[in-house]
Amino acid sequence: MEEITKRRLFAFIIDFLVVNLIIWALTLLAYPVIVFTGSFFLYNYWLVLLAIVTISYFSYFEYHGGTIGKLNQKLEVVSIEGDLKYRQVIIRNLPKICWFPLIFDVILGYNKELRLFDKIAGTRVIMGDQ
Repeated sequence: MEEITKRRLFAFIIDFLVVNLIIWALTLLAYPVIVFTGSFFLYNYWLVLLAIVTISYFSYFEYHGGTIGKLNQKLEVVSIEGDLKYRQVIIRNLPKICWFPLIFDVILGYNKELRLFDKIAGTRVIMGDQ
């Protein structure tokens, strides 16, 4: 396994834990309110909230220099042509809201320089020392 692939995997694990910590904190805050008010219907929207938190976390931090995991592993998302645009980081992170597209994206991009959604977004991940 290439060095950048290992770093990307470790960065994703770190970021996955961070997103789960955020969701856990939101659950901890929301649960008493939901129970007290009897608003259990709000749980119907929990998957939507999970998707919004996931896309927001990855997109915001990648646009502003890197997620916690990417910074830890000295990785950076860059645009293939010019400055990185917010639209690009949103597109490249769409597979992260559902595991099937993410697995499909990783398999298609394995042993290649770019994942499928990196190609679509016009981005790539580089090691910080490049």
